[in-house]
Amino acid sequence: MKKNISRRQSSQARGLTLSGKALAQAADKPVADGSQMLGQWNEWGRLREVVLGYVEELAEPGYIDALVWVSEEGKAELRKNGGKLTREAYPEWAQCINRTITTLEKVLREHGVTVHRTQPTPPGFDEEKSYLKNVQPGNYTIGGADFFRVLGNQVILLNSFHMPFRRSNIWAVRRLLEPILEKTNTPCIATPPPSPHYTRDELYLENGDMMCDGHNIYVGISGNATTPKGVAWLKRLVGSSYQVHVIRLKPHLFHLDWLVSLTRPGLLTYMPDALMDPLPEPLSRWDKIEVRPDEIAGANNLTIDENTIVVPEHLKRIADAYDKKGMKVVTIPAKETIEYGSGPRCLTAVLRRDP
Repeated sequence: MKKNISRRQSSQARGLTLSGKALAQAADKPVADGSQMLGQWNEWGRLREVVLGYVEELAEPGYIDALVWVSEEGKAELRKNGGKLTREAYPEWAQCINRTITTLEKVLREHGVTVHRTQPTPPGFDEEKSYLKNVQPGNYTIGGADFFRVLGNQVILLNSFHMPFRRSNIWAVRRLLEPILEKTNTPCIATPPPSPHYTRDELYLENGDMMCDGHNIYVGISGNATTPKGVAWLKRLVGSSYQVHVIRLKPHLFHLDWLVSLTRPGLLTYMPDALMDPLPEPLSRWDKIEVRPDEIAGANNLTIDENTIVVPEHLKRIADAYDKKGMKVVTIPAKETIEYGSGPRCLTAVLRRDP
């Protein structure tokens, strides 16, 4: 399918969009100081540079009300083990999670993608480790995509997590991201950090709820991650350069990218049963691969380019559906990372894609 993506320039975008010619140059050529510009304009352009997380400081979350999808048995486990390092509480699971991330890194490098890895907290930085742990214990270090979003040629640092236990990893991400930004002319802006006093209606904006197809941004709202205040902040940021579409999710769910993904131009993957409303008009005519409710995180797959996709190996029916669409399917073990909230897409923070 031929691409038909608007890439309008606008002074109101504050660096979020470039002309089509500039996009092509930015994706594949160094900028004036010899560095590479970062950029992402859709979910399927050839993947060039990413960030992955690490396992060593992954810690079990404590239970809070926003964890609505957790079973009663799971809630009891969270109350029992909240704050414990996963490698100590569940060593076999930690090993499996590490294997998944290592395998994903290998796959990406084999496809020519530059991979960065965040690192554990430096010795003596105990304030970071204890940040908000009195509100919700735990630490989330494996979900690379959680902590920033490249939108056009601007980076949005996402300080605004609904789950307090996720917020302390932002400094590990900054320690990796900021030296990269210093070597480029890529502007960066941060969402306002939520109050340490936890409420469910704060300004939360999470990358797992965001998709882009050029001039359209789709944002999911379940009530358990991104909030209307977060969407309003995003709309003020992008101005008239993007059309922001809200996709309402059923209230027992979490992120949009487990339920909807833009696989390539004209093809999306989605779970119809998860949505409160029909898909937004720009997506209504796309070809669709449907995910069943029992295929958890069935849409959370990582497109490397328009013809190549990474899929959890246990989601065989979905992998076969992509194969029938003519895509090369690369499978990785991901059951355990999905149990911890991250499929291939969530594990991968995109720094650079081709337009």
